[in-house]
Amino acid sequence: MEKENRRGFFEAAYLGDNQFWRYLVVLLLVIVGYFIGQVPFLLVTVYQTTTGAIDTDALQQFQETADMGVLGLDYNLGLFLLLLAFAVGLVFLSLGVEFVHRRSWRTLVNYSGRFNFSKILYGFSLWLFLAFLAEVPFLVMHWDAYEFQFEPLRFFVLLLIALSVLPLQTTMEEFFFRGWLMQGFGLVFGARIFPLLMSSLLFGLVHMANPEVVNYGLVNMMTYYIMAGLFLGLITILDDSLDLALGVHFATNFYAAVFVTYEHAALKTWSLFRYTEELNVGAMNIAFFVLALVFILLASKKFNWDFNIVFQKVVKPNDDEQV
Repeated sequence: MEKENRRGFFEAAYLGDNQFWRYLVVLLLVIVGYFIGQVPFLLVTVYQTTTGAIDTDALQQFQETADMGVLGLDYNLGLFLLLLAFAVGLVFLSLGVEFVHRRSWRTLVNYSGRFNFSKILYGFSLWLFLAFLAEVPFLVMHWDAYEFQFEPLRFFVLLLIALSVLPLQTTMEEFFFRGWLMQGFGLVFGARIFPLLMSSLLFGLVHMANPEVVNYGLVNMMTYYIMAGLFLGLITILDDSLDLALGVHFATNFYAAVFVTYEHAALKTWSLFRYTEELNVGAMNIAFFVLALVFILLASKKFNWDFNIVFQKVVKPNDDEQV
């Protein structure tokens, strides 16, 4: 297909209206939606404070650790309240794309506006499998550091939340960073590589408030977050669609929520195992880099990727077809 006739992931932005003020309005909508989604958590926190269940020290400790337990909340309830903000933010982002940019919110996934669920499942299952493989060396070398904390009822509730609400959180982040932002940057820079770099940097910066940054160091954690953003953005560009990134991101958070958590994790849950030793972030970063390379190699063979697309320009399609 001729370059000027291409209708791919980045070109989907041309299906709508893209004046700068529209991006500001949508950004404001997302922020408003996110804060509206936090209202239930704030109400619960106020209730806990006024009833004397927690004091100001507990609130300060929560700000430092993001541990819902110090607020007197069960981890499952805390996780649900945390994810609710992203769910509402997702709704507001989708409405913004529909009514402000005046294009289908589904075009955040690709030009056709159709989800490829087989690719989402492929990304989810392959990345989940690779995550298990990466855990094996740590399990062998530090088996006594893994605390089995299976409680049937709590785990069942956790699983329900992880399968129903957690995908909304990961979808929100993918729609915002790899969908809305990266497509928008493509309009500005007329290339794919710069949106990839900028969206990945912003993805890292918004995670600076996570408790891991305080406990494991800014450089270590920013390296991880930016690498994750680059990986998710790269497979989106190579596949010309957000489907694989949706599956991979969900697999990452699903694994962290359901299977293994650790002391200073942003998501504290009733997972099957809790890693009780200090996390080796350097080893984690190396493992992530290797797994990302393996995923890209396997996916490129399956989907016949053309790596040259990363350096190609974004050009407006010839027609004004709408989705």
